[in-house]
Amino acid sequence: MIRTMIFCALVLAVGTSSYAAADGPTYAERLGWPEGSKVVIFHNDDAGLCHDTNLGSIRSLEEGVVTSWSVMMPCPCVPEIAEYLERNPEVCSGLHLTLNSEWNHYRWRPVADASAVPGLIDEDGYMHSSSRDTAQHATADEVETEIRAQIALAERMGLPITHLDTHMGTIYARPDFLERYVQVGIEKNIPVMMPAGHMAFIRMENPEALAAKELILDLAQRLWDAGLPLLDDLHTASYSWKTAEKTDLFIDVVRNLEPGVTQIIVHAIEPSPNFDAISTSGDVRAGDLYAMIDPRLREVIEEEGIILTTWRELHERRAQLDGD
Repeated sequence: MIRTMIFCALVLAVGTSSYAAADGPTYAERLGWPEGSKVVIFHNDDAGLCHDTNLGSIRSLEEGVVTSWSVMMPCPCVPEIAEYLERNPEVCSGLHLTLNSEWNHYRWRPVADASAVPGLIDEDGYMHSSSRDTAQHATADEVETEIRAQIALAERMGLPITHLDTHMGTIYARPDFLERYVQVGIEKNIPVMMPAGHMAFIRMENPEALAAKELILDLAQRLWDAGLPLLDDLHTASYSWKTAEKTDLFIDVVRNLEPGVTQIIVHAIEPSPNFDAISTSGDVRAGDLYAMIDPRLREVIEEEGIILTTWRELHERRAQLDGD
């Protein structure tokens, strides 16, 4: 829900005319799947945050339907996930570009030198706790500097970078932040999380998404023209489901998918008392893990003919189009 709220705030900031879903074939069809295909990335956020999120990421991938995750490079448990990726380089692993540090007793600093990104830092020397504070204090140059620093660190550590996305939706907080995100993705030939199709879940989660999005569509076209894939839709609501029993809720999402490429974001962890010292969201995140590994969810995915994919496959399919 956080991402959708930030995305909608940006949409409202860039225009006021009515929104119409993208005309023509879905991005799934453009990428070579048959007409009407429902293609899904189950994506786990927050790898590298702590040991529990690493275990949740690995277990939801190995035992469940998760096909992709992204890593928070400023966080202390990145070396653990990097070691796993060294042994399993085929995993779809992106960067969860991190511009905030939101918890009271477990915090992190930018990867870039503090002198280069003063607007990303609060009075205690940590990243700001909210996206709003980052949007108020940081410049686009500082955001780009930190994005590049996080990518460079991942490269030095040997992590695959299959895509880029955004922690707390902060990249979407200002149009100039979003411009730099897209610019870096194009320059580095790394796909970026960008919903630009029918956006059915986004519009349902927050009706303000019906407002204009000329900037979004312009940036999306630039990404596509640069040979990078796009999403039709993005589901972010599961973090707001305050229950540990989530399988039925995810089954409902799967049964109501529109055709196209949809990313469904989860925050799976292997729960422990240690995580309770970080956040009160442990039960909610554990619920994501239990749903992702629940055989009932996989059975419905198969019954509905859902095609599971990864960012790696999306990028490969997009490259093949230019090679034809």
